Amino acid sequence: MRRVLVLALAAAGLASLAGCPAKPKSGECKSSQDCLEQQGFGKVCVEGRCQECGADSDCKDGFVCRANKCVPKPQCTKDGDCPQGQRCENERCVAPSADADADAEAKRRAAEEAEAARRAVPAECADASSFIVRFGFDQATLVGDAQPTLQRLAECVKRAPAKRIAIAGHCDERGTTQYNIALGARRAEAARKYLADLGVATKLETVSFGEEKPFCSETTEDCWAKNRRAEFQVER
Repeated sequence: MRRVLVLALAAAGLASLAGCPAKPKSGECKSSQDCLEQQGFGKVCVEGRCQECGADSDCKDGFVCRANKCVPKPQCTKDGDCPQGQRCENERCVAPSADADADAEAKRRAAEEAEAARRAVPAECADASSFIVRFGFDQATLVGDAQPTLQRLAECVKRAPAKRIAIAGHCDERGTTQYNIALGARRAEAARKYLADLGVATKLETVSFGEEKPFCSETTEDCWAKNRRAEFQVER
């Protein structure tokens, strides 16, 4: 009878132990409560491990969470977070050293000088009036020295880049106002297209003044020939 009683108590004890889940150990956890019951580990459960923190809110004031550790909150992440005259280095605001200031100033000046040299306009490219092209009577095709002139202009723009080139088409006084406006537009467009074909990437704009802005006012063939033209305004 006594043996039966012992066996029954032993079975009950085993059943009782089997019904109690094993507690997490060695820093493992299912919830932060598991971490509170373990010594030597963090008190926040993060992906099954007890860690010091999982978010900034787990840290005390003045600290943030980085790689599950509470570290002092950085002073800055960019120069704009720092007082005037300081810059952000390794998340701390520091005053630049004299050598660093000198290096920065030297780099700035070198860049400005390089840009100025790149944009320097050679003497042969400075006078836009030297690139005027002229057209035959009632024509908008590039003849004579028109193409070589535009080639010189294209080369100058490549050597000294321009922001914009305005091309104005003009006519002599013969023909109606409406006709001359249309003819001047065709002349400006012919020059624009040729420059574009030469690879000029600058913004090219065209306008027609027809007979409204003559180069000269004599009623002669020579003057009329001078008025049939395309002029260029180069903006740098």
